[in-house]
Amino acid sequence: MIIVTRRTALLGIPAALIGLSACSSEPPMDEAEVNRRVSQVEGVTSVDIVVESSGVTSWSLSGTIGLPDDDAQARAVYEDCLRAIASVPTLSDVPMGVYVYGESASGQLDPAAVGAPDRTTRLKEHFS
Repeated sequence: MIIVTRRTALLGIPAALIGLSACSSEPPMDEAEVNRRVSQVEGVTSVDIVVESSGVTSWSLSGTIGLPDDDAQARAVYEDCLRAIASVPTLSDVPMGVYVYGESASGQLDPAAVGAPDRTTRLKEHFS
């Protein structure tokens, strides 16, 4: 009797995982909308951001944003780009990692360089 119960429980696990992965296959943010909003920030010279899946429920934004050569301008524009990312509606509450780097002649910036968090849910709170 116990063996039947174990088999039943084990057989139920794959079905549950299949259902979970089917629900989580849609990205929490629209990639085209992220790129559109960031490209509209004044001072941006290029945008290449992708929404990536790294598992059943793990998502991230990764890529680069071209910034002005002046360091102070680059920081200000990059912060505005992170604000633009935070303004993109999300389709779920799944937090996404933000691995989007600003690049200019003065160097590379990440969210920590401008005092911003590196997760979308915290980024939205930070700019609200």
